[in-house]
Parts: sequence; structure tokens; C-alpha cells
Amino acid sequence: MLKFKALLKSIGIMILVFIVGFIVINIIMKVAVGHRNEVRVPNIVGMDFNIAVKKCMNLKLYLEQSEFVHHEEFEKGMIISQNPHPDIMTKKFRTINVVVSEGPEMVRIPYLYNLTITETKLRLENTGLLLGKKKYRYSDDVDKDKIIYSEPMADDLIARKSEISVAVSLGKLTDSSSKSNKWRDLLNNE
Repeated sequence: MLKFKALLKSIGIMILVFIVGFIVINIIMKVAVGHRNEVRVPNIVGMDFNIAVKKCMNLKLYLEQSEFVHHEEFEKGMIISQNPHPDIMTKKFRTINVVVSEGPEMVRIPYLYNLTITETKLRLENTGLLLGKKKYRYSDDVDKDKIIYSEPMADDLIARKSEISVAVSLGKLTDSSSKSNKWRDLLNNE
């Protein structure tokens, strides 16, 4: 029985020495070798994806596009976010996942011809656009207070949330309106 207890005690001491030795050797190896195998993650947010790939390759890091999203502030191909975050130390040959911008979402400008200003504003808002400046022009074809044309023109593609300028009809140019315009011009020239 005494021999068995001594055997168990010596096995326990050997296991303890093995565990402590294993931990100490791992710590020493990480300190001695680990720092040469790590790099600081660069800040690549706002950078063009192709330029970021080259920058990461120089640091022996990989870059992977995890998602594409429309973004109002970032042009197409620009990096919106990254994981892992910048300025942390990481192992070489690690992959950095990035979200890349597809640029602003593009929408088609609706036809606004012969609509009222209220109808125009609603149609633009339903498309994701905003009513911009209004210019007033005489028109023989379009009734007063209705849209003659838009700038940019209908059916063009434009970034969502852009402003669309319109020309609003003053109605037909009549003799009385042209006479009042002549008097106004004369008064302004004096």
C-alpha cells in the first residue's frame, strides 16, 4: 500500500511538472517567435478596394469582400468598414473582411411633363428624388402652373436623394402679357 501511494505521488508530481513545463515553454515560444509573425492591421476604410489589396499584400494580409452595399458618401469600390479593426496586432496571412460600396443607389427620373407642382413633388418623392429649383417659362403647349420639362431630363439615371429642377409654365404668352413685359422692361431701363 505504501508503494502504491509513493507511485501515485510520483506520477502526480510528473504530471504537474509536465503541465508547468508545457505552459512555460509555450510562453517562451510566443515571446521569442510570435512578434516576428504579427503585423499591425492597417486602416483601409475609405480606400479604393484595389489599392487596399496591394497595401495588405505588402503586409502579408489577405483582403476579402464580404458584402456590397449602396452608400451615399462612399464612391463605388471604396471600403466602408473592415474586420478586424485597424491598429490591432494580428498574425500574418490573416484575412481582413471588408464591406465595399456600390456607390449611391441610382434611380430613373420619372416623366413630369404636364403635371402640377404638387403631383411632381409626390412623384419625385415616390422615386426617391427631391424637387429642386423652379424656373418659370411661357409655353404655348403646357397650361399655366404645370411642368414643361425637368433638368436632368426624364428617364435619365441619377443618384437617389438628388434634386431635380423643373420648368413651370406661365401659360401662353398673350398680347397683354407681352405689353406688360414691355412696360416693365421700359421702367427697368430708366
